[in-house]
Amino acid sequence: MNNRSKEIIEEAISQGKWIWLEIDNNSNSLYLEFENLKISSQTIFDNSYKGELAIRFGQNIYLALYFNEKEDLSFLKFNIDYLDNLVNSNEYLTEKFPYFYEEFRKDIIKFKFQNHDYLNKIIKEYKNKKVLINNRNLQDVFKKENEDYDFLLSFECENIAVVVGGDYINCFNDFESLSDDDIKRASNNWMLYYLDYWNKKGTDKEYGEDLLCEEFPLK
Repeated sequence: MNNRSKEIIEEAISQGKWIWLEIDNNSNSLYLEFENLKISSQTIFDNSYKGELAIRFGQNIYLALYFNEKEDLSFLKFNIDYLDNLVNSNEYLTEKFPYFYEEFRKDIIKFKFQNHDYLNKIIKEYKNKKVLINNRNLQDVFKKENEDYDFLLSFECENIAVVVGGDYINCFNDFESLSDDDIKRASNNWMLYYLDYWNKKGTDKEYGEDLLCEEFPLK
């Protein structure tokens, strides 16, 4: 994935929603899914599109959650006894659940690739940290700003921050892997729709209301 693709995804997801987490320790992979994004792999003809994207991290995967209160992790739907044990121990989630998935819906506040300044901001702003999976020792090295750790992703939702690492990264839409050209095309598809949405606003050809487009009025 080139830098332009990362910029497109950052922009697309920063106003989106995080809807899925899947961890497969047996295959050393981790999936994050997002929707309500400013991208579409297909030409958009109406506002029924979902703007979906899945990101897969593979090999030497790492996932940590930063939070202030234990209740901030309730979206993972653990029972209270297990959540207490998880938060108050050094145990990884994958020790009990080598395969784990959960569906939820959380608004994204900010989303960044390979940005150590943003990561250090997260580390300072949240009181607690819980590593859910660590297939290599990344907790300390992530604090070094001037080195490259393959692929690093940091993002914030309401009440939590998420840090993900791995040696490989792939993006998917409709179960198809996206190349850099595909990502650029998906961004262009949404932009063409966005311009058409506002150009037809107030005419007899206007689209149904699209809340994502409405967040960014054409000026």
